Amino acid sequence: MSYSKYKYEQSKKEREQNKKNRNKETKEIRFKPFIGIGDYNNKLKRIKSFIEDKHKVKIVIRMTGRSNFENADLLMNRILLELADISKVESTPKREGRTIIALFQPI
Repeated sequence: MSYSKYKYEQSKKEREQNKKNRNKETKEIRFKPFIGIGDYNNKLKRIKSFIEDKHKVKIVIRMTGRSNFENADLLMNRILLELADISKVESTPKREGRTIIALFQPI
């Protein structure tokens, strides 16, 4: 086997590996604890389309002002219930300072 043919085979294998890895992007969606119904539905529709396209989705609920964690926990639980049938939780919701972060991956 000549060296040029070997190089060609190696580049061909790398292209195949890159095709497989390209779908593993992580998308991030940010919420605030007080969100309107229409905005919530739009973001949820966007999350579902990302999951159907085989992307991981990172959901961030950021606290602002005097908002408390009770509303943020309720929102995160509502999101968990809505996405339970099409995704699974990769990392459970965690509090980091004034944010709550959860990571979902497609089934």
